[in-house]
Amino acid sequence: MKKLLIIALSVFISVPYIKIAPAHADNDVYLRVIDSETAFFSDDNGENLLFYLPYTYYVKVLSQGENLTHVECYGNGGTLLLDGYVPTSKLYSDEQDVTSPYLSKDLQTITTTVLYQDSKLTTSIQYVFENRTLKYYGELPSANGTKCFYVSYNNRLGYVKESDVSPFTIANHPNELTFLSTEEDISETTTLEQDESSASGIGSELKIIIIACLIIAGFIALAISLKGKGKGVENLEYYEETDCE
Repeated sequence: MKKLLIIALSVFISVPYIKIAPAHADNDVYLRVIDSETAFFSDDNGENLLFYLPYTYYVKVLSQGENLTHVECYGNGGTLLLDGYVPTSKLYSDEQDVTSPYLSKDLQTITTTVLYQDSKLTTSIQYVFENRTLKYYGELPSANGTKCFYVSYNNRLGYVKESDVSPFTIANHPNELTFLSTEEDISETTTLEQDESSASGIGSELKIIIIACLIIAGFIALAISLKGKGKGVENLEYYEETDCE
């Protein structure tokens, strides 16, 4: 029996220690784009602006800095996965569950166009024929004032002119726009306080006017009363003197 215990103990000791790692939930952090001019830069100095991110959609945080946050976005619906830098102050944490953070949008060319390498539309990458599908990432005003879109075509990234694609709209992300609700609540509260203050001011002014009118009316009534009494005395004295004569 002792031999069996010694053998079992030696086997147990010889088995390597196995650490079972606890299961972790998805710890990815997503921040929201809450205006239409949230810049997406390719460099960590914030000098090479690629485009403005789509309003109400999300980016995945890779590392957060004081001025710029390194983020990841797209990579769904046939779009290429991009990583870049966004001003930290522009991103908002709405603490909602995010299942489909990124926009997936197709654009259609309406004429033969050029896919440009730069937003100044000076360096061409290739020609793109009519009725071709482009994957949308964002928009950017070009140097000459016209709007251009940052897109991918056949896994090539570049810019196309707004006039060369069909008109389109982008729906808001389906998550609740909590950042707007907060601003509206503040606005409504401020408006209500202003209305109440105005109403209170008007009420006070009305009270003062009424009191002043009552005081003036009292003075007028008193003056009329005194004047009437004076006339009565004069008449009485006049008739008394006549009677004596």
